[in-house]
Amino acid sequence: MEIYQILVPLVAVLFMYVSVRQYMSGRNTFFEMFSWCFIWFFIIVVAIIPDLITIYLARALGIKSNVNAIVFLSLGILFFLQYNLFLTIKRQNKTITDLVKKIALDNKKELPK
Repeated sequence: MEIYQILVPLVAVLFMYVSVRQYMSGRNTFFEMFSWCFIWFFIIVVAIIPDLITIYLARALGIKSNVNAIVFLSLGILFFLQYNLFLTIKRQNKTITDLVKKIALDNKKELPK
């Protein structure tokens, strides 16, 4: 057993614990907590039995090397998360702009003539 097969699951369990704590404190939704725990669980499984999972994944995706399959899948997930982050920031900017406009119009109405 390699050292990463011990360290990666320990780190993943720590992050799963953090995700559950954030859900319990109301900072995350159940879906967010479940998604992160699923991702970390998958990372644990890949760390413990890397060849079995990665070779199957490479064959399923039609990629010759199992390492390349993991890299491509990871990049795809990262791009997906980045796109979701972009959409969230875009929505927040619109909400803030609308709120500032509303406050400015409300303050204009309150000014004495």
